[in-house]
Amino acid sequence: MSFGIYKQGQGYWIRVMTAAFVGVLIISAAAWGWGQAGTVRLPARAWTITINNVQGNVNVGDTVELLGFDEESTDPEGLVVIGAATVDEYSPGRGSTGTLVISNFSNDDIRDRANDSTTVRSEPIDNPTLTATVRGSTPTTVFPIQYLQSGVAGGVMLLGALLLYLFIGSKKSTVEFLIATDGEMKKVNWTTYREVKGSTIVVIVATFLIAGFLFVIDLGFSNFFRMIGVLES
Repeated sequence: MSFGIYKQGQGYWIRVMTAAFVGVLIISAAAWGWGQAGTVRLPARAWTITINNVQGNVNVGDTVELLGFDEESTDPEGLVVIGAATVDEYSPGRGSTGTLVISNFSNDDIRDRANDSTTVRSEPIDNPTLTATVRGSTPTTVFPIQYLQSGVAGGVMLLGALLLYLFIGSKKSTVEFLIATDGEMKKVNWTTYREVKGSTIVVIVATFLIAGFLFVIDLGFSNFFRMIGVLES
């Protein structure tokens, strides 16, 4: 297949308008893909955890466990271990608050579900140097979600542009159809402005005449039925 526009210049307006309509569809599909890609939950390479009710301290490189609530847990407080991770950064806040940055997760649960945790504690478990309540968690994904959204939207637009070129620019069968359509459209006897104006006036006048006629008939029947006592005045 040779590159280039097949029969360039023929069927110009039909091809241009078809391309414009398909272009709108492609842009709409790209916008939909952008939105759908934004709902994808990317794996986290780290989590930033805001904690309060902090008791004790922890150092960079220490291992901490995240615990979450589970109704089936045998723990008196209903907690179950989600997983363990390494402390990358710890910043004490005012009072008994602080911020933890953790990575090197022990399993996929803590990597994907760290935001389900309610408690954090350091190891060893029998004598933790830090215990705290989790107030909030924010993931740092493997790459920004905007990269994925841009890739999806860009891919849809690139694929759409390629298909648009193939079917409107170079594919002989579809181009011949569009050219033939353009030729048939040129044979159409389009209504003149004067004819359209006259027809519009006739329709408007006829509509008002019919509405007035029906109003008079309705009024006459209403008065007649009131006279014979079928309707109350």
